[in-house]
Parts: sequence; structure tokens; C-alpha cells
Amino acid sequence: SALQCLSNTPGLTDYFLSGAYIPEINRDNPLGMMGLLADSYANLLKEIWSGKYSIVSPSDFKGTIGKFRPQFSGYNQQDSQELIGFLLDGLDEDLN
Repeated sequence: SALQCLSNTPGLTDYFLSGAYIPEINRDNPLGMMGLLADSYANLLKEIWSGKYSIVSPSDFKGTIGKFRPQFSGYNQQDSQELIGFLLDGLDEDLN
């Protein structure tokens, strides 16, 4: 549900779908995730909005998040607010 909400945020989604985020990736930021979170989120959005699929599984994106925040690895139910907070903070650091 958190990813559905964020993917329907026009300014944020357009930013990633257009590729405008690419020159802003900071792969050297010690607080970031080497741009991997930004790239993974962009790839997820491209799948969601491609029109090719009626269902999109965010498994690759989930795997990327799990690498950096172990609480999100596995298949336990997680709090949407925590995911949104982590994702937005991570994107901020990857693009800072």
C-alpha cells in the first residue's frame, strides 16, 4: 500500500520516470546506498507505469531494501509508515 501511494505522487514519479534523477545520484555519500535504492525505485516505477503488466511484484526492490535495512528482509509484515520513512530518507541520501 505504501508503494502504491508513493507511485501515485505525480512529481516524485515523473522525476524518476523521466530519468531526471540519474545525474543527481551521489554514489559516494556515506549516508546513502550508493544509488542502488534510487535505481531500484526507478526500475520499479518503470515496471508499474509501463502498461505491460497488470500485476507488478516489487521483489527486486524489496531485496534492495533488505540489503540496507534487514528489518525489511524476509516476509514478515512491516509498518507502511516505517517503509515510507526509510524510502524517502534513503532516496534523499542517494540523490544528495
